[in-house]
Amino acid sequence: MTSQRNLIPPTKHLRVFYTVAQQASMSKAAEELRRAPSAVANSIHQLEASLQVTLFERTTRGVILTEAGKILARRVEYAFEEMQTVRAKLDEVHARNGTTPLRNPPIYSLAVNERRLAVWIAFAERKHMGEVAKQMQISQPAVSMALRDLEDSTGLTLFDRSTSVVRLTSVGELLLMHVKRALAQLGLALSEIAALNGVMEGQVTIGALPFGRAYILPMAIARIHQKYPLLRFTTVEGPFENLVNGLWCGDLDLVLGPLPPVEQYADLLREDIFNDRIAVIARAGHPLAQDHTRLQDLAAAHWVLPTAGTPTRESLQFAFQSMGVPEPHVTVESSDLSMIRGLLLNSDLITAASRHLFEPEIRSGSLVVLPMELPQTRRHIGILRRKQEHSSPGAQLLIEEIRATRMAGVDAADATCPHTLVINPS
Repeated sequence: MTSQRNLIPPTKHLRVFYTVAQQASMSKAAEELRRAPSAVANSIHQLEASLQVTLFERTTRGVILTEAGKILARRVEYAFEEMQTVRAKLDEVHARNGTTPLRNPPIYSLAVNERRLAVWIAFAERKHMGEVAKQMQISQPAVSMALRDLEDSTGLTLFDRSTSVVRLTSVGELLLMHVKRALAQLGLALSEIAALNGVMEGQVTIGALPFGRAYILPMAIARIHQKYPLLRFTTVEGPFENLVNGLWCGDLDLVLGPLPPVEQYADLLREDIFNDRIAVIARAGHPLAQDHTRLQDLAAAHWVLPTAGTPTRESLQFAFQSMGVPEPHVTVESSDLSMIRGLLLNSDLITAASRHLFEPEIRSGSLVVLPMELPQTRRHIGILRRKQEHSSPGAQLLIEEIRATRMAGVDAADATCPHTLVINPS
């Protein structure tokens, strides 16, 4: 999973910027920071040059934030709040261990070279120094030195070097998650500043569960691309828990698909966009494509289904149990839609899935929805996202387009579903 999709401003200047914004004066900020006024002015100049915007209007009475400056100040405040949250957690770790934390570790104001932060994030993802060195185009000793310097600057044991494979400690994992959330705020600042100037650009990264990536998401992205060609989109596939963790950390902008409960993430919002049901799908002319299918026919059929533990598989098993028949005989386990489609078209295998995943084949008549309704297999298809104030402009546009696609596409498709018959248990 690729982290921190957007570039971020030079982090070493953020504390200076935020202090100037609070004091509305470079000289007062210099006093508070115990730096020379020229050094403060130089930091602001470098930050403005990096962002290619003016952050302050200079007046004889001090400085005033521009609109771009207000955006950055708001995002920096969120980022610093995130770092104070993890600082409190790590102070508790120090108290339990009887160790004394460093007085003012630069990590808590993100006053760490962003290159070192990028190395750290890449290492957490790839877990191999050689691969990180290749990705960052630096030597492996330089990777090791960057990680060591970062660890020294925090006063914490971030890496476990007790074995031949270096790993993040639990403390390192905790700090990294909050650093990524803080850096995500800075990425949002860049997107918002660009939008302020009438440019809709940046990266939107979507955690795509099977239903979303096969039907709704392509339609929504295609429409957004026509309107805003500078926006870039990346989809990330994987287990739901991995995706929701990536959303919480800021690696993803939203998750789309069948959503289980997520009560443990209080700051994530769930929006159900429609109800779907699992249908039984087979090739045209399949022996089971008749009006009086029996339960025994389903039990005797050969199925292609996702692996055990997936929502579709669990729903189907529950439906079979409620009907009092043995679990389906699974001949092929796969979540690859192209594989499932090929097997359905070229054999008597059947599957259970949303009809929307195979809508083109159903419309053409090569696949059919069998005339039976599985009990208790309705499910919610929805969007899981961060609160709107923590979403990028591009992500908000995509969410709006998904809602519009739902109204224009899914409801219309449901209206054309063939009549569904109740299974005859005799």
